[in-house]
Amino acid sequence: MNFDNIELRDLIRFTSNVMGKNFIFDENVVKGKVTILSPKNLTKDQAFRVFETVMASFGFALVSTPEAIKIVRSTDAKGMALEKLEGQQLLDLPPEDRFVTYVHNLGYLDATSSIGILKPMMAKDAHLAAIPSTNSLIMIDTASNIQRIKKILTEIDIPVSKQLGTLKVYNVQHTNAADLAKTIQSLLTQDKKIQTQTAKERVFVTSYGSTNSLLISAPPEDMREIERIITDLDTLRPQVLVEAAIIEVTTSRGEEFGVEWIAGVTGGSDNTRGAIGGFTRQGVGLLGVTSAIASNASDPAKAVAAAAGALSTGFNVGVIGGTIHYNGVEYPALGAFLRALSTRDGVNILSTPQLLTVNNEEAEIIVGENIPYLTSSRLDTSGNPTYSFDYRDVGIKLKIKPQINKDGFVNLNIYQEVSKVTEASTTIGSSAAPAPTTLKRSTKTTVVVKDSQTVVISGLIKDDSTDTRQGIPFLSSIPVLGYLFGYSKKVSEKTNLLVFLTPRIVYTAESLQQISNQKKQEQDMLIQKDRKQK
Repeated sequence: MNFDNIELRDLIRFTSNVMGKNFIFDENVVKGKVTILSPKNLTKDQAFRVFETVMASFGFALVSTPEAIKIVRSTDAKGMALEKLEGQQLLDLPPEDRFVTYVHNLGYLDATSSIGILKPMMAKDAHLAAIPSTNSLIMIDTASNIQRIKKILTEIDIPVSKQLGTLKVYNVQHTNAADLAKTIQSLLTQDKKIQTQTAKERVFVTSYGSTNSLLISAPPEDMREIERIITDLDTLRPQVLVEAAIIEVTTSRGEEFGVEWIAGVTGGSDNTRGAIGGFTRQGVGLLGVTSAIASNASDPAKAVAAAAGALSTGFNVGVIGGTIHYNGVEYPALGAFLRALSTRDGVNILSTPQLLTVNNEEAEIIVGENIPYLTSSRLDTSGNPTYSFDYRDVGIKLKIKPQINKDGFVNLNIYQEVSKVTEASTTIGSSAAPAPTTLKRSTKTTVVVKDSQTVVISGLIKDDSTDTRQGIPFLSSIPVLGYLFGYSKKVSEKTNLLVFLTPRIVYTAESLQQISNQKKQEQDMLIQKDRKQK
């Protein structure tokens, strides 16, 4: 194969005839002359490799297609659809100078770090890129050059015993570095790829609390796995704003029935009047009633109207007689009052807390007092009692742990407690000790609520019924007639504790700011309304 100063286009035609292959090229681009001297005869494959080398020396590349071989500039070959080779396919390919694409999977070396080592070995117009997710290399170069680089990689891509690898510092953004370090160590221990004792010794992960950072030392292959875990776990978690209202509803039904005997007195130059006898009941005191009667004693009709006006609640009937004169003093007549009284429901808002917490993190609020509880008592050498105390919270406690699912529902783990002191001291022996007795009401449950919807937790906490009877001694005990000299009262009281909860999912800082602005506006409106009322 000898040519003296042959045009490139003529060389292409010759090669096409000998090899039986189709070539596509631009005669305006592919220009030049070349001299080829060969001291011995060449096979067709050898002659084709010489042809590829000549084209490469002029800056041209051969790009194979199903129909023909394109001859283009080497700089344009990288952007064209080249033949892609993997694994054994490259070994089966003759060391030609045509451009191919080759994907090489690394085992121990880091693909990104390998770029700096391999780039100087490649052709000027070649291309080399790393895929960190699979630790692979993509090479676009001549087949012969790629075969040479692959041989080098085979020699250097080997495990190193107890390799410490590189040290990296990762600034954790959205979670706790210490917790993340424990999770990574646990996951790496369970990973089949690094379960050997050697692997455990060469991987080191710890946290630095001051900057919430991770310090990681590991070989490249383990470092890639650790970085992938960190990327998956160190994500911005949504928050949940829980608006709560803890309300105590007391439903009571009371009935009072009795006879109250009253006598009034008048006397003095200013005609002042007083009252004797009778009892004090709900609503206005009975002395106020008798005072109203005494002021109108001369007119029984007016006395009845005044007594009815003095009683502010319930159903009242008065029967007024004449007057009694004794020893120069005038008394209003004996009167009898019958009263039946019932009370309405009472609503007591105990607390309206609002808790903001990160998804899957517990939040707690306590509104109350820290009071001493007696734990032990003894007498000293002088006989004086000494006490030991343990301080506990008494008041309203609310614990909430939200968990958001993908459908916009919130799983709420709730613990709610309301406690109060019913007795401030306890009698121990002959003295009173500061040992308070408390009434505790608590609820522990788990509910699922849709975003921004309200759920209510309620229950009957207490059901009391009391009977009270008062009257004149001896006379009120007379059968049948005793009701004329006594007073009876029966009250049934039911107490319910209601907890209203409304979770609101907050995904972004903008959403949180919007909610904060809304709460501020509501607070400002309440302040303005309160000022107007004053």
